[in-house]
Amino acid sequence: MTLGKKHDCEFDSDPRQNKELASLLRDKHVIIAGAGRGIGRATAELFAYTAISSLSIFALELTEVNETARLCSAINPALTVRTAALDVTDFSAVQQFVDRTAHELGRIDVVFMNAGRPPQFLPVHESEPTIWWDTVAISLQGSFNLARAALPLMRQSSNGGTLIFTSSAGAHVTEGMGSYTIGKLGVSRLAEILHHENKHAGIRTFSLHPGVIRTRFYTDFADAAEGKTGGGSSYVLRDVPGEEESAKAMVSFFKDIPFDTPQMPAGMVVVLASGRLDFLSGRYVDSSKTVAEYIADKDRILDEDANRVKLLVGKDEFLPEWKD
Repeated sequence: MTLGKKHDCEFDSDPRQNKELASLLRDKHVIIAGAGRGIGRATAELFAYTAISSLSIFALELTEVNETARLCSAINPALTVRTAALDVTDFSAVQQFVDRTAHELGRIDVVFMNAGRPPQFLPVHESEPTIWWDTVAISLQGSFNLARAALPLMRQSSNGGTLIFTSSAGAHVTEGMGSYTIGKLGVSRLAEILHHENKHAGIRTFSLHPGVIRTRFYTDFADAAEGKTGGGSSYVLRDVPGEEESAKAMVSFFKDIPFDTPQMPAGMVVVLASGRLDFLSGRYVDSSKTVAEYIADKDRILDEDANRVKLLVGKDEFLPEWKD
């Protein structure tokens, strides 16, 4: 698989500069899961520069999601912003949030599932089982929960809707990241299934490679690898066997990989929500490629049925087939 060469958003994906893009989102109602920081916060901020009507955001920590709301309201004081703290793996809580949003605002147009947690960077035979499955569940169960809650409402609407899931590692086989890779691979396939089940209702679904972003997914591990013991929550559970080794392995893996800005995937989410790349519905979208590259490559992608999960029979590999 050949990834794109971008490391930041571009004019075509930046509603701060591109007013035509911003206008394409007029009056839409947007939900973002995992909006407390990082990619989720950057996406919320870019949506605030568009013509959307409302932004309903949640994360595990209310103080973080309220800070995201404050930043978005400063950008666009006329924007309706709703916040909540909840666990995306709790279907009842997710459904209540989605139903309440639809009841108060009339409909839901865009759902961006960005919640996740980093894996223990260890081989399966050394992994802590609870952390392993929790990593899978937040990605896959969380994506199902949001889709299950939002789709009945979207299917009732004449406007259809857009579902976007982050699915970075699903296109790779990376030793030590089994739980994360399996969860994200499942999310990629889920996006395909949802596309076929809902395309006639005007609903688009995408799995999104967000790039390599320096969020707490990385910094918590870097701090642990350096022996820092700062206060507050951390993804590294120091009392769990293997966590120190995991932190060092992750830092080593990423040491020579250039980081992207969180605005790069955020901009692509805005583009996907705008309808400009609807032909990619059900497929895997790389945030590091330009909008122009995808439009120019449309015929090939459709003719070759590219950018989706495939079983390459005879090669003993279960990988998406990429022919960039």
